[in-house]
This record gives sequence, structure tokens and C-alpha cells, in this order.
Amino acid sequence: MAMSLQFAPLRGRYRAGQLTPVETIDEVYRRIDVRGTDHVWTGLADRVTVREQAHALAQRIGELDALPLYGLPFGVKDNVHVAGVPTTCGCPGYTTVPTQTAEAVRRAIAAGAIFIGKQSLDQFATGLNGTRTLGGHCLNTFDPEIIPGGSSSGSGVAVAAGLVSFSLGSDTGGSGRVPAALNNIVGLRPTIGLVSTRGMVYNNRMFDCIPVFALTVDDAFTVLEAIAGRDIDDPVSRADADGIPLKPDFPQTFRFAIPERLEFFGDKQSAADFERAVAGLSSLGGTPCVFDFEPFHEAGQLIFESALVAERAASYGEVLDSCAQDLVPAVASILTRARRYSAVEAFQAHYRLSALRRQVASMLDGIDVVVTPTVPRPFRVSEMLADPITRNAEVGFYTYGVGPLDLCAVSVPSRLRDDGLPFGISLVARAGAEASLRALGARFEQWTGQQSGARQMQ
Repeated sequence: MAMSLQFAPLRGRYRAGQLTPVETIDEVYRRIDVRGTDHVWTGLADRVTVREQAHALAQRIGELDALPLYGLPFGVKDNVHVAGVPTTCGCPGYTTVPTQTAEAVRRAIAAGAIFIGKQSLDQFATGLNGTRTLGGHCLNTFDPEIIPGGSSSGSGVAVAAGLVSFSLGSDTGGSGRVPAALNNIVGLRPTIGLVSTRGMVYNNRMFDCIPVFALTVDDAFTVLEAIAGRDIDDPVSRADADGIPLKPDFPQTFRFAIPERLEFFGDKQSAADFERAVAGLSSLGGTPCVFDFEPFHEAGQLIFESALVAERAASYGEVLDSCAQDLVPAVASILTRARRYSAVEAFQAHYRLSALRRQVASMLDGIDVVVTPTVPRPFRVSEMLADPITRNAEVGFYTYGVGPLDLCAVSVPSRLRDDGLPFGISLVARAGAEASLRALGARFEQWTGQQSGARQMQ
């Protein structure tokens, strides 16, 4: 029987003395070796050093209850810093070796997690599909002809393939949820400022966040509990970050909203699967209603179709001058356009976004949670490469607006479609409502009876 890297079984074996962190690490590296060049990793931590860390952790078995992530192997998206490990953002010419570890990663390690390596991404986290890479992209764990999802592609695939227990990524417009849905795992986007983003390369600093990929809702929120909290050195950190409740808390009866305008881009199977998910939520005590999705859609478009994109040029636009030859064409095009916006246009975009936030806050009065598909349909690699801008926007149809509107969300597996591909839904709530997402997500997860991860791990 294959070793499960899910939290409860793994920690249970540690507690019973049936397994040590060293044995877990040996198995993780064995699995990585078996997969060979799979483009999941941009760099692995030194194996000898990691084994030494695991051995030291084994001596602390008595602290297992005090270390919520004890002995759990994890990976980090390659736009989030780990001291002494190169950060490339998928662009060789940009490579830097940070001297400090991102605060969220530091907290995970302090809670007992074991860092395995840096994970691949759409270059500079610009894209939702996983194909905006140099030298090959990692593969969807269900079908190599389907996109793996991005930009946290390696992070999602690593969890689904059973290479790590969890991953930390980045999420601007859906990068913490799309790879989860396309690989049958959980993707959690926390409230802006709940988790420190100090130590990552930003796209949009005011609504970027560090999401969690895991096999179950409870696993994802266990990580969130370990890494969340106020960081006085992060200007975006929320003043009340230490006080936002994260334990499950949601009424037995509730009202949930679904978009009045549903878009599946011609895919009848995803449409039917979403109807099934809505029926499931109704059976769990929910009363559905509809809402106007247009403000969500407009807010999402601001990420890429307004002067908000200029922030990317502020973060790493110098690569256009220093290493243009290392840029994926779609990324170069976005950065070139980013430099053309004026300060006036930037202010106008922020004013519009503020208005949309107020409008959506009013719309959500009396609604406990918003429910959408995470991804409208599976997208083939070939169609993505043929029309990368249009198809990428379609992938993010439901996810783009969440960050700019200052909401939190979790993507949960719903079922395997009739064609064998995974379908997931997103639960979206107001900022600070993680406790509601945790409770309802776990209920829905139990209702589906769906085992997460890739088929070969089931």
C-alpha cells in the first residue's frame, strides 16, 4: 500500500512509531526520482541536508502535538523566497539567491514542515494555464493533453501526484485555485493580508496572496492556521490577522449565490456537473439564489486590461532590458504593454476597483457564500498554445475577480467527469470568512465522497 502524504494518516503513523520523518523524506525523493524530468521542480533542496533536518525532527517526536505540520514534506512556488535557494520566476536571467526566507515559508518550517524544493510556474506567475514556461511544462496528472493549470502549476501537480503533503504558491487572479481544480485537489486563497506575502515577487502587491494546495480542506486550513498572522514588516498585513477565526463555523442552513450568467464555453459536461454540485449544496441545507456576475467579471478584467497591470513592470519590468531573450512571448507582451500606462490611468483603475468592491459588498448582503465553477471547462494544451491570450482569459473567467474584490475562496474537488477529468467548484466569501469556507468546504467534501489527488495515487 502506497504511503499517504495526507496529514492525518502520516501524523498517525509518526505517533504510533510506525514511520519516521527520515523514511518519509526517502520515499518522497524516491517518487521524485521515478518521475524523472517532469518539469514540476525548478530546484530541489540538498538531499543530505534535508535528511539531516528530518533526523533532527525525528528526535522531537514528543513535540508532535505542538508542531501542527510535523514531518510534512512541502514545496514552494519559485516566486517565493527560500534563503540560499535560487528564485528564478521561470526566467533564468532573473535568477537571484535570497538571503531571507519568506515569512509564510518560515512559519511553515517552524511548525515542523520539511522543505523539499522550488516548484515550476507560468513565468513570473503571469498566466493561469501552466504552459508559459521555457523548456517544457509539467503535465496534468489526469491527461497530459490537458493544461495543468497555472500559474502555480508545479505546486498543484506536486500535491496531486503525491510528491508533497502541501505546497505554497501565489495567487493574483486564480493561480491558487485553477491548478487545484484541474488536478483534483484543494486550493485555498486566504483573505488579503491574513498571510504575510513578505518575501515573494509580486504581480499586484495590494491583492496578491500566498495560497495553500493540499489533498483535503482540513489539511489546507491546518497549514493556513500555521502560517497566518500579523507581520509588522509587511505593509499589506492586516492589523486583525491574528484575530480572524479559522476553526470551522458555518450555519446548518445557509443561503448561497450562483452567477446569473454561467459560462462553460460550450462544455455541457461541466454545466451538468455544476448543477449536480448545486443540488448537493442544497441537500446540505443551502438555499440557492442568483446574482449579477458582471461586477466580478469587470473586476477580474482590471487585472490584465487596465493600468493595474503596470505594477508588474514596477516589480520586475527590468527583465525587458536585461534578459528579453529569456522571456516567454506572452509575458514579454504583457510587460511591454504595462510600461505604456500613465499614472492617470492607474488612479482611474483604482477608483473603479473601489467602486466595484463597494457594489459587490452590497450585493452580498444576506448571502453566506458565493458558489461558482473553478474552471469553466478543461482546456487542451494545443488550443492554449494556439490562442494563449483568449484561452487564458477563459480559464480565469470565475477566478479573476476574487482577489481584486478582496474576497477569500477555496476550490474543492466535486467529481470526476464522465471523461475522467476532474471538476471542482469554488466557495467564495467576504474577507475574513475563512471559518465559513472551512466548515462548508468540509461538508461538501464529505458529501461528494470524492478521493482527491491523481488517479494513480488512489
